[in-house]
Amino acid sequence: MKRRKVLKRLGLGLSTGLILPQFMASCKKADSGPEVKYSGTVGVIGAGAAGLYAADILRSKGIKVIVLEASSEMGGRIKSLRNQGNIASQSIADFPVELGAEVTFGSDSIWGKIIQNLNVLTIDLATAQNRFILDNLVKAESDWSSDADFNAVQNFISNLPNFSGSGISVQDAAGVSERAKALLNSEVGNFYGSTSAKIGATGLAQGLKLLKHDFKWLLMKSNPLQDLLLSRFSLVTPKVMLNHPVQQISFGGDTVTINGLNTLNGGSVPYSVQVNKAIVTVPISILKSGDITFSPSLPGSMISSLGNLGMDASIRIVLDFKQNFWNKGIGFVWGGTTSPQIFNAGAGRSEFERTLSITINGPKAVELSTMGADMITPILAELDILYAGQATKYVRRDENTNQILSTIQDWSKEVYIKGGYSYPLINGIVDDRKNIGVPVSNLFFAGEATDVNGDAGTINGALASAERVAEEVVKSILKA
Repeated sequence: MKRRKVLKRLGLGLSTGLILPQFMASCKKADSGPEVKYSGTVGVIGAGAAGLYAADILRSKGIKVIVLEASSEMGGRIKSLRNQGNIASQSIADFPVELGAEVTFGSDSIWGKIIQNLNVLTIDLATAQNRFILDNLVKAESDWSSDADFNAVQNFISNLPNFSGSGISVQDAAGVSERAKALLNSEVGNFYGSTSAKIGATGLAQGLKLLKHDFKWLLMKSNPLQDLLLSRFSLVTPKVMLNHPVQQISFGGDTVTINGLNTLNGGSVPYSVQVNKAIVTVPISILKSGDITFSPSLPGSMISSLGNLGMDASIRIVLDFKQNFWNKGIGFVWGGTTSPQIFNAGAGRSEFERTLSITINGPKAVELSTMGADMITPILAELDILYAGQATKYVRRDENTNQILSTIQDWSKEVYIKGGYSYPLINGIVDDRKNIGVPVSNLFFAGEATDVNGDAGTINGALASAERVAEEVVKSILKA
């Protein structure tokens, strides 16, 4: 499909020495000592993909690291349902259900290569058939081939990497009819973290043009992403201090002082850690909210570029059904308004394919978030319109109370994340991502929002930023 050639995506993704620069190669047992001789300590703030990978690279060079993680688990926006004892769920899915990133973009991407190196089985979503919605009708791509509005959306998506305008939204750049706006918003706006009316066409196009890996979309067949992430970085996970949210960072000179609270077991005990260099990998929502204060203040250029990037509310909903009414072998259903991204999560992985994973970003996620568990009602209502009432008929319910069984991961309510993933606002450009990743004295920055290879918003983007920032730290040590 044309769309697969230009779009990538966490959903809400690790690399080995094979793809690192030569100076980043791992130490061997026969080495006489650490590859990089350094008596100091590097502190890493955040134990998501970027933080774990950066810490692991530095550890492999013989550099002492500590990792401070605000929450009670590692993985950041990579969260698997199987690992969540605190989330009420009665899902019967016979495959891993993801509450964050669920698709791997690029078999030769950083994350894709890790999966291959670990011999993890995957499913290529090229074998699944997508469906598209117009006029409340769900059809295959071939069935819409003569529809001018459908073709206008698909042609815009195919040509998006070559967009050359500036200062306008994706919606304005596309110029599609009112009838086609929901489809555009689903395939582009929601897919990239917000709506087509908020995402800047220039910044998005610039990023897409930078992509270098292939455009395969892969699912891990039986392994949760979070498990694979923690397995890959098992040598660095013992260095992670959970329940240690950071509140203030003082940097400059030879030390960085990190102050925060130890919230283990519900407590609130102040702590202070001194390191020689620090890497900040928290989401831009945390940087923009002021939850962490910096002394001295961050440079104006960085603050300005943060203002050109957004990170909106995001919700992942998992629903099980007693019967598959959308047809087996389906991949995604694009074009909904309440549920703009519907994924047949069991495609190629399940004997029954009776689970839908629904991702909602932007203003619609804000609206639904206020409804709590009642958000399931409008979601089922839309599915009923599309599938002649079968959603309500077949949705799994509690045998005693008749209540609908569902799992809701509201990322807006995760206090140390506050949303989905970054996207360029109307005036945002790729250079803004570069600016927020520039080191300031002995303070360094990583995370998916700082990726400048076209993979921002994905696991690949987070991992690529970790490779960059680890190289920056090592170079700063060698120059000293």
